[in-house]
Amino acid sequence: MTDTYEVFYIINSFRQVNQMLFRAFWNENKEIELTSIQFMVLSILKERPALGINEIADLCHMGSSSMSAVVERLVKGEYIVRTRSDADRRSVVLQITAKGEKAQQETQQLWMERVSPILDISKEDLEHLLRIHSLMIEKLQGREMNNL
Repeated sequence: MTDTYEVFYIINSFRQVNQMLFRAFWNENKEIELTSIQFMVLSILKERPALGINEIADLCHMGSSSMSAVVERLVKGEYIVRTRSDADRRSVVLQITAKGEKAQQETQQLWMERVSPILDISKEDLEHLLRIHSLMIEKLQGREMNNL
């Protein structure tokens, strides 16, 4: 197998896993009102209240401008609110609302029902998979830095 095809099969494998996760959860489940990124933001704010957009964007591996659009939709939906930071009155932080907590909890429960079969994979295989993912990220980040 040539290098080109080997890379193609690796990338295609990631694409298939991503599609299966999307189909298993958001695509077929009309009762979910959140997108995957909105769910992630609410989960982060539930665990770490009063973060700014930049911190959340970093945790989600997104740009701040993209995250601003996600946050705006969550604010309009009354899932989160913007408030002034107690530590620095010039800063705005985000906090999850009661409606946001309820939506996050319901989504979390459905998410676990849908993806828990992944946990049938042996702990050793999952650890190996995550180690390989980390190695791939490290290799790709190295290439990214060389291209700047």
